Amino acid sequence: MKLSKALYFGDFVATPLAALVLAIWALAGRGYLGAGLWALAFLIGIGAWTLVEYAVHRWLYHRVPFFEKFHDAHHADPDGLIGAPSFLAILVLLALFFAPLLVLGFIIASGFASGILLGYMLYMLVHHASHHVIPRPGSLLYTARIRHMAHHYHPMPGNYGVITAFWDELFSTRLHGEGRLSRR
Repeated sequence: MKLSKALYFGDFVATPLAALVLAIWALAGRGYLGAGLWALAFLIGIGAWTLVEYAVHRWLYHRVPFFEKFHDAHHADPDGLIGAPSFLAILVLLALFFAPLLVLGFIIASGFASGILLGYMLYMLVHHASHHVIPRPGSLLYTARIRHMAHHYHPMPGNYGVITAFWDELFSTRLHGEGRLSRR
């Protein structure tokens, strides 16, 4: 859905704030062992996010009609401020990746969910920059932008990962963009 600037950019504030609140709440008075366990769960959460991002983009946004129509709006207007409101995205991510993990303990659930949230924020940053920033050739963002523009403009479907091409390589959906980016 088309968002106001406040709602669109609110993700860049609300998401890390939610992760920070979870971290402070989980780590208060827990000591080094708790912090280490939280950090491990956090790193696993960031890694898990890359698979979630790939799966949602490939199998939800490009195959499920309800979500496909919203994602098609992004493909029709790639520079538009289109997305889900941050409060909704954060609530869905917490419902899926925090609440069920509470059976493993608050520290693990908090660390994993914080990793998912920061992975989501990284995705938003890279995706936004892929559409709105002209990166320096050879930079990581340049490579991400080339990969994402191939997703938008290549005649074959693919390049569902925004942060990384790892899952596209693994599932044979990697498209190889050719050439340099235009300056618009």
